[in-house]
Amino acid sequence: MSPELRDEISSYKSRLCNPAELLAYQKGRIVSVGDVTTEVLHGIGISPFLEVVDLKTKRGSEGSFKSVPGSVRVKNDPGTLSHDLFLAIERLIKGNGGRIEVDGEEDLAVIPIIFYSDINTVVAYGIPDVGMACIQVDKSIKDSVKSIIERMEDRCRN
Repeated sequence: MSPELRDEISSYKSRLCNPAELLAYQKGRIVSVGDVTTEVLHGIGISPFLEVVDLKTKRGSEGSFKSVPGSVRVKNDPGTLSHDLFLAIERLIKGNGGRIEVDGEEDLAVIPIIFYSDINTVVAYGIPDVGMACIQVDKSIKDSVKSIIERMEDRCRN
């Protein structure tokens, strides 16, 4: 990923939310990215449609997170979005959901999740030492993500 795209992604102003807000949204589709976020949601009785974790927290600190049988395993190096991660997200979102366990880092998984998700899906993800952020997928955010992906693909072709 180019430094320009990294800067653009990191400049996005996320809306912080608390888990209780998501309880009201349980009738819709909720997706979680990150081990702590996923654990918090499960702790209040929310089972995300899709959860993407790397079994670590804070960029390498080993936590008490355990692998779950039946999870899809993919490799995704830090600061990248692998083809395998894109395909796994697409397959699970278009299917029955599930869990992806990433060997590497899952932080950028929000991008393909938004790309493949239906409008009104809520994506919850952790911001280390800040809290949980939520994005309700709408046409505007999907268009922004599509633009980012197209520029990533251009970079990959060069």
